[in-house]
Amino acid sequence: MEYTDTTYRSIAKSMASHSGAQEEEYGLMVEETLKAIMSLPQADEYALKSAYVFSRKVPKNEREDVMQELFLNLYKSKAQDEKLCYAIARCDWKDWWKKYKIRAHYSLDESIGLDESGNPETIADILVNEIRFEYLVDGKLDAEYLWSKLPASIKPIIGKRLQSKALTSNERVVLHRFIHGCEASLILQNN
Repeated sequence: MEYTDTTYRSIAKSMASHSGAQEEEYGLMVEETLKAIMSLPQADEYALKSAYVFSRKVPKNEREDVMQELFLNLYKSKAQDEKLCYAIARCDWKDWWKKYKIRAHYSLDESIGLDESGNPETIADILVNEIRFEYLVDGKLDAEYLWSKLPASIKPIIGKRLQSKALTSNERVVLHRFIHGCEASLILQNN
């Protein structure tokens, strides 16, 4: 789409289509949006038009975000010249496009196959499941290792504590001495 071919009506249609309006409301929404666009200051109209042109050059699922980003950058620049707005939007779009291509190449949302249920599986799903597995297995191994290193006199007290049973005052003293003594720190250092 060329810059000169872009009309404010096409911008209004695009903006109305993102509103989720029903068919009968869509026409009214386009007209209201068009009136709002036409009442903008000239610099903002240029900014909106340039943002719209370059947002059409990106994948559909990114268009709304890119249009907002470009418009905000152009709005902040307060460029009064239509060609200058177009040039700024073009530079910002080029920067966005480079980042998008890199991000798309390494996307964690990319489907790499189907899982056992036949649902698409992404790289992110695989990583999350791997991390969850390591967390559970490593946590279990660490807990078993620490439990095996505890002295026999402390195991029943910790067992009671894990079961949320009340400890006697003598058991609390023994546990406190063990935790704050050098024996517990030696176990943790050897882990």
